[in-house]
Parts: sequence; C-alpha cells; structure tokens
Amino acid sequence: MTSQMPDLVRFRGTEFIVTAVDGTVLFDPQAYGHRPVPLGSACWRGFFCEYTVNGDRLELTTVCLGPSDGGGRPPVLFGTKPGRASRIFRSGHGYTGLAAPVAFTGRLLLGDGHVAVGYLNMGFRPAWLCAEVVEAHFTDGVLTAEHDRSAAAAEVRDRLGEAGLRPRDDGDRGAWIDRTFSLSFDYSLPTP
Repeated sequence: MTSQMPDLVRFRGTEFIVTAVDGTVLFDPQAYGHRPVPLGSACWRGFFCEYTVNGDRLELTTVCLGPSDGGGRPPVLFGTKPGRASRIFRSGHGYTGLAAPVAFTGRLLLGDGHVAVGYLNMGFRPAWLCAEVVEAHFTDGVLTAEHDRSAAAAEVRDRLGEAGLRPRDDGDRGAWIDRTFSLSFDYSLPTP
C-alpha cells in the first residue's frame, strides 16, 4: 500500500493537511453524479481537495477528480467546467479557482510540518507525525473554535515512537491498515 494524498486546508497563513475528520461530509463527488476511480495507488478515494478558511468561512477552492467508473463526462462543479488535472495525477479532472462554501459541521484535525520519527508508507498521515496540529470546529461551515493540539501530538509521538508506524506483533494487520485509511481522530491523535 501507499501513503495517500491528503486534502489540504489553508488556515491562518499555513497550508495544513487534513489528518482527521469528525462530522458531516466535506465533499462527495457522488453527490454530483460522479463515482471516481482511483487516481493511482496514492489516491484510492479517486479525488482530493483543497480548502481555505476565508475569515471564518470554510470554502472549497480546488478539486482533483478521477475519471468516472462508468465513463462519461466529468461533472460541472459549482459552475466550473473541468480542466486539466493536477501536476501529480494527470488522468483526472481539475477544478481550480473555486470559492464554494462548505456547510461542514464538526471538527477537523489539521497538521503541518514533518517530524523525524520514522517512515509511514500507508494510508493518511496521522496528526502525531506533524509538528504543528490544530483542531478546528465548524458549524454550517463557520469556524466556531480552534485549539492547538501540538503538545498532545508530541505526547503521542513520545509514547508510540516508531512502534506506532506499524501494526503490533500480536495485532490484526488488516484492522491496522483500515485505521490508517480512516481519517479518524482515534487513529490520528490517540488518547492513552
């Protein structure tokens, strides 16, 4: 398996990766009649997005969407026709320059900065492998609270070390793989 292409959020002047989502759906291509196929081994979902917190509003700014599993034309998203895909995945469709409001209610765990613990080549990068971690709460797409979780991530790093980068010897390897792809808070920033 391969590390997955994360969604990005521009927040307070920093480009963060989304390490966990707890709440309503951020973006679902099937809501637009499109079932994307994987863009490659690094994007099994078949899409990835970029968001911006503009003032206190969450907006979708970019979408890279894989081809539909049924063929056919890609959808028009938020009045924008598809263009060229990203420089990373050339087989998909790109939508840039969007400023589409996202009515997300819930919390996002955002991470930035690499820390030297070891190498994880599976699923989505958890927050505890990031130097800066922010938990952002939204109601109907409006930022309602933010919390610095960097110290909590450092504590998890100290507790897990390299052992957190692989399944336990006595553990279920399949369940561990599923967790790495989950974008859950329990995986991304586990409590003791």
